[in-house]
Amino acid sequence: MSTVLIVDDHPVFRRGLVALLTASGFEVVAEASTAHEAITMSATLRPDIVIMDLGLPDQHGLTATARLLADRPDVRVVVVTLYDDRDTVAAALDAGAIGYVVKDAAPEQLIAALRAAELGASVLSAGLQRPAPANRLPERIAESAGLTRRESAVLDYLAQDLSNGAIAERLGLSSKTVANYVAIVLVKLGARDRHDAARIVRESAARL
Repeated sequence: MSTVLIVDDHPVFRRGLVALLTASGFEVVAEASTAHEAITMSATLRPDIVIMDLGLPDQHGLTATARLLADRPDVRVVVVTLYDDRDTVAAALDAGAIGYVVKDAAPEQLIAALRAAELGASVLSAGLQRPAPANRLPERIAESAGLTRRESAVLDYLAQDLSNGAIAERLGLSSKTVANYVAIVLVKLGARDRHDAARIVRESAARL
């Protein structure tokens, strides 16, 4: 039986999820209404799955997702939200979410996404299109430089000439955190600056 932490600031919606999940064989270990509560509860209760809303009162759900996964890479985050636009779906997957379900989806869709998450598979709500992979970084660069998945994503966005602020928005991180990632990427890549890093990526891609 997988354990689940529900993160949503609407009590009535949370209670409905508790009833649905319990009836479907999941164990709901806690409910959180803020990102701060979610991060604290995830660290102490260590649920298998976190259901994450995006419109939280203290912090965007994407930022909370990134922080949860930074602390616990093994946790499976399934976003459940009102937003169904392509950019938000892409940003959620970039932040590390394994599933994405809109709140007006049939209950069966949410359960299917959670069952898939248990197996490490990614499921989106019916009608949502999976974005084209954001990371076009040649795999050999990431492997030879020893980049993590998040560092590879940051480098890919650097190669697209995005600013730290734009990268932060795409990945659901703070600009300061992105700046730290950029510094690490430059060191691992042996690049002088972000423009040199972009050049390395372009030249490597041209040789493929």
